[in-house]
Amino acid sequence: MSVDIKGIKEVENQLAKMFGRDEMLGIVDNALTQASKPFVSELEKNFDTFKDTGASKDEITVNEPIYKNGVRTIVVNWRGSKDRYRLIHLNEFGYTKNGKKILPRGVGAIARSLRSSESVYFKVVKEELSKKL
Repeated sequence: MSVDIKGIKEVENQLAKMFGRDEMLGIVDNALTQASKPFVSELEKNFDTFKDTGASKDEITVNEPIYKNGVRTIVVNWRGSKDRYRLIHLNEFGYTKNGKKILPRGVGAIARSLRSSESVYFKVVKEELSKKL
């Protein structure tokens, strides 16, 4: 069974009329911020499985909501004094050393976190939006 929804722009415009654009932006930002928490928690749990010093886990940062390609988005990245952002992609996808593919213990940790927290993320977004609307 599939559902075809038409008129999303009209619904958005009606909500903007009811609440105002700034208040709608605040409601969406709050929902995104609350929904990012379960993902970050799952990400930290997955990073625990291969931590050495814990620097990669400690430098997980959640930015404020921003527009990215016209869509309101929360960006999770790595910022800190140990510059772990340089190593995260190697850990996530592996690397080649002397012609041999190396797969670290943490390979795929971010993808696993995304998959396992996806349903919770959408549930939290739905709950937060329904509270305000």
